[in-house]
Amino acid sequence: MRVPREVYQVEHLMAAHLPELRPAQRRGLALWVTGAVIADSACQAAVIAAGLPLGLAAHAVRQTLRAWRYDGADRAAPGRRELDVTRCFAPLLRWVVAWWQGTDLALAVDATSLGDRLVGLSVRVVYRGGAIPVAWQVRPATAPGPWMEPILARLARLGPAVPAAWTVLGLTDRGLWSPRRYDRIAALGWHPLRRRQRPATFQPAGQRRRVPARTLGPGPGHAWVGAGVAFKDRPDWRAGTLLVVWEPAAAEPWVLLTTLPPDAVDVCWYGLRAWIELGFRALKSLGWHWERTRRPDPDRVARHWLVLAVATRWVLAYGTRAEDAERRGIPPANLRVAPPPPPPAAARWLSVFHRGIDQVRWQVRRGGRLWTRLWLVPAAWPDPPPTLVVTRVLTPVAVRQA
Repeated sequence: MRVPREVYQVEHLMAAHLPELRPAQRRGLALWVTGAVIADSACQAAVIAAGLPLGLAAHAVRQTLRAWRYDGADRAAPGRRELDVTRCFAPLLRWVVAWWQGTDLALAVDATSLGDRLVGLSVRVVYRGGAIPVAWQVRPATAPGPWMEPILARLARLGPAVPAAWTVLGLTDRGLWSPRRYDRIAALGWHPLRRRQRPATFQPAGQRRRVPARTLGPGPGHAWVGAGVAFKDRPDWRAGTLLVVWEPAAAEPWVLLTTLPPDAVDVCWYGLRAWIELGFRALKSLGWHWERTRRPDPDRVARHWLVLAVATRWVLAYGTRAEDAERRGIPPANLRVAPPPPPPAAARWLSVFHRGIDQVRWQVRRGGRLWTRLWLVPAAWPDPPPTLVVTRVLTPVAVRQA
């Protein structure tokens, strides 16, 4: 099947960053991604409809899209080699690293569900109010079975993709806490920053007594940071830096543990984890509309998530170039190199994700060549608000900062 120029350009991009895929697999993936971005939906019917103005025959596109998701034995012409999505995880993170302007990276681990049918547990790079998928596991929502071992294996695959000199945060919520995952993130040379369920105890360095962690902060409007030994039970015993962050309007504090020293971690960095929730919104109703899928097979859904992962990083890079150009007051086509990092994220009237989709669709409609100079410039990680009083225990004497 002959494909339009736009699909060839996307396929060429994938050849550079996903060399594990065979040419036929890259062609099918490029067709999926191009159609999903043009249609603003990754539903099969929407992708087929998006290909009609480009001169593609509906029946041929449908067969190609369906065959790309199938196991080798289920195809009309059975093949010996199948698409192993897990082999793409490290290349997907290397792709992000290749475009990344900086050496600080924050990864968040969280789950999203599709009713009582499917659950997707994913690792994502948080970025400018969104999140870029780099690894995932999809399984039936009600089926018993281990979920920790697969995610540990995926983290192990991702480790070699990041340069050793980079600072990598591993953000995990209290609902997915596991000592083994904390240790795996630390073993990769990264820095876990995870939230602890209450109650939790902590023994500050230089002291003999344990105290409830939340009592280390005076109350709302205060934060406490210091090294010591966290938690009482032996399986949960960890030495590290504890952060007790109680924002003025919060009902309870964050109780966080990390391997970073007290003077190298900021009390607001854990707030970056909220961006993975916005990434899930882009996955569903505000983006690729995964909630409309009727696929029951987790393996086929996992392959389809590769489409969403590639499409997400493509449109976020497009949206980055468009947003950076607007910030500098020039047309996006005239911005040929990555600018300096923007200031800490402020409220956006248009997300980087949707800005990127609109830019790609406009270029396709006008018949222009797609951009090849793309980058990802993360915003500076947030500083604490002036209303939060931070106490850092760098020595046995506390140092207060306003």
